[in-house]
Amino acid sequence: MLPKRNRAAPLALAWGALILIAGCSAGTDGEMTESAAAPANEKTAAPSASSTPATESSAEPATAALTLFYVAVGDEGKSGPKIGCGDSLVSTETGPEEFTNQVEAAITALLADDKEEVGGSGLRNALAGSDLSYASSVVDGDVVTVELNGTVSSGGTCDDPRIIGQLKYTAMTAAGTGEAEILLEGEKIEKVLSAK
Repeated sequence: MLPKRNRAAPLALAWGALILIAGCSAGTDGEMTESAAAPANEKTAAPSASSTPATESSAEPATAALTLFYVAVGDEGKSGPKIGCGDSLVSTETGPEEFTNQVEAAITALLADDKEEVGGSGLRNALAGSDLSYASSVVDGDVVTVELNGTVSSGGTCDDPRIIGQLKYTAMTAAGTGEAEILLEGEKIEKVLSAK
């Protein structure tokens, strides 16, 4: 008579084989391929910042707060990155939003805000007078390029860096990159603003 542990070995082998078979399925040519099914309780995460070229849209919708940047006029870089005429860029968050492209969602939300003041925060929206819309975005390495359509309206030399900063920092944060290039009707926004 065999000891109990030796009788358990064939049962463990059979159980392991069942688990292996459950995780695989036969392909059309008879080859075994690993099942791509995700666990039912797995939550959809925001698109990875490190995903490589072309973030036109991810396969499935994700839900997350969006980070939008506004201007603290005369803050001298105390509350965020210092820009232009001694101002700071300050990040704010929306409530949870569903999106398939985080860059598109963040830029669209920023451009949809037509109020010059952001609530009672004292922050300013330099994009309030502009009529811009999101067209596309692409991530290549550590750079996100965002194409916009429409017209930009600037109050002058101090407003130019505010507009550029709000757009670039919002795009970089959404894409998880270190740099951003903003194009308006195919031209760099810096060039468009300098011509005004």
